[in-house]
Amino acid sequence: MAKANIYVGLVHYPVYNKQQEVVTTSITNLDVHDIARTCMTFGVSSYLIINPLLSQRDLYRKIISFWQSDTGKKYQVDRAAALENILFFSTLEEAKEFIKNQEGFEPVVITTTAKERKDQTEIEDFLSFKESSRPMLLVFGTGYGLAEELHAAADYVLEPVWGISDYNHLSVRSAVAIILDRILPKNKECAGN
Repeated sequence: MAKANIYVGLVHYPVYNKQQEVVTTSITNLDVHDIARTCMTFGVSSYLIINPLLSQRDLYRKIISFWQSDTGKKYQVDRAAALENILFFSTLEEAKEFIKNQEGFEPVVITTTAKERKDQTEIEDFLSFKESSRPMLLVFGTGYGLAEELHAAADYVLEPVWGISDYNHLSVRSAVAIILDRILPKNKECAGN
């Protein structure tokens, strides 16, 4: 299976809650396996879950062990395969260091947000520079979005996913799928296999 030179990071800290306070969110079973399946579909190098809490690492391990158990595999064997592409890190810096060690280059960091900002890169512009030899790390936030410090430290901030209405509150799982679909080439020969 072909791999894109792109990593997807799902950050649980630092992110905002509804009151715009910086918090740590919990991982969810749906985010773990749905985003893993999306990443596998689009040939993402690795899906990186980023959460500093040991209790969340334990929860992650329980989720993974269930889907990779005989019971989980009987229910959905393809899901177990997709979960093999996930790595867990305590911080975004650790994830970036892992990518650098894997690829030999610092990753280009692109954060995502549902909010409009002045410093955003349009999808069309992103398409023109993604052919770089440097790996790319697409960073998604949980809760009510990534903390400002992550956007400030990023190389680029990607524009929001726009639909046809004023409503703009996608699940992170949906946002990952839509953005990967928009930025990565399609392999029509694999469709239907």
